[in-house]
Amino acid sequence: MQFICSRSNNMIQRLTIKKGFQLLLFLLVATSMHSQSYLDEYDQLFIKETKIINYHRPDNYFYIRPVDSYFEIYPNILQSEFNISMINKDNQIMICVAVIHYPEGKTRAQKYLIATRDLNRLYEKGLSSVMDTRLSKLIYIDAPHIKKMNANRGYLYNLKVRKNLYLGIYPRCKKLIVYKDNVGRVEILFFYKYGQDDIVKQEIEKTWGMLKFKA
Repeated sequence: MQFICSRSNNMIQRLTIKKGFQLLLFLLVATSMHSQSYLDEYDQLFIKETKIINYHRPDNYFYIRPVDSYFEIYPNILQSEFNISMINKDNQIMICVAVIHYPEGKTRAQKYLIATRDLNRLYEKGLSSVMDTRLSKLIYIDAPHIKKMNANRGYLYNLKVRKNLYLGIYPRCKKLIVYKDNVGRVEILFFYKYGQDDIVKQEIEKTWGMLKFKA
């Protein structure tokens, strides 16, 4: 009798474990579907807010809360506010994106800004204070890559990073700036660690075209 009860208890335990596993599996699938749905909505919200670009999320990256501009990359460097931030799951390279929509010239202030500043090109004379010349020179993006983003011109260089590391993690940063004449510009920052110089170049190439100006 005791053996039968023990055997019965074992069967109940197995059924309970099986049901528990099935429930866990269901929750994981449901959570995954919800997460994917949330990511898709987040992507569409980003496109809607920025207005001037189309976007697809690069593979193997997960979103984090956009890093606040309060955290200086380097003293006295003013960086545009980030719209989105994401990290690569394998190598921890962080991508931060800022989309700047140019004024349409409807107000007097906007007209003055357009008339007095060349918004469509990088101010190269001012680069000496922000570019880390030890790591790179200014690179002019070639025509095939510019065409892929439906843009007019682009530049890539290493941005100076504070000595105690950005966010206490990243010692280096490559900054890509791409311009669409009289429409706006996109700033894409790739933060990376020591010894990842080749890896970050690969990530820039892999993610190229994730942003594209609307026609």
